[in-house]
Amino acid sequence: MKPKVVLRKLRIRVSSLLFSWTRGKNFEFGRRLTLIEGRWPIIDNKGKIRIGSNSYIRTLTIPPTITVFENAALELGHDTYINNGVNICASTSIVIGNNVRIADMVYIYDTDFHATTPQTIAKKEAVKIGDNVWIGANSMILAGATIGRHSVIGAGSIVTGEIPPKCVAVGRPAIVIRTFEAPDDWVRP
Repeated sequence: MKPKVVLRKLRIRVSSLLFSWTRGKNFEFGRRLTLIEGRWPIIDNKGKIRIGSNSYIRTLTIPPTITVFENAALELGHDTYINNGVNICASTSIVIGNNVRIADMVYIYDTDFHATTPQTIAKKEAVKIGDNVWIGANSMILAGATIGRHSVIGAGSIVTGEIPPKCVAVGRPAIVIRTFEAPDDWVRP
């Protein structure tokens, strides 16, 4: 292996280890190291964050922003990939399954943050993203959204409700345009 490649991998591992040591008691990490490539993500954690083993956070251009409010929880499964500029905000609960791929500039919120009219209150509802889901660039996953296993969310989509397993959903709001078959143990490469 070339020396530059070895040094780059070592730098990523050291940065990731330092990241895990500096995050405090409200962070849980899987047994295998979570890799961070680039700058550290911007994290404001007043709740609880759990990151599964072998997850990967890419921050080469725009670091992801992760905000967890008091008494809220964010759970990232094993082998989950978070790309540049992802913004995750948990006010109640966000659960992201195993082997999930999240592309650049995706926003995942479980709150509307504020009321839209004097007669309403801000929506706060858990978000659940199943295993082996792929979320395309510039998509938004909003309060109350549920995405089933193996599903694909097309780039630029807005998910506000339930997306069933094993389908492709696109649009604003996202609607299912196709379903497909896949073994339950299939993992997207």
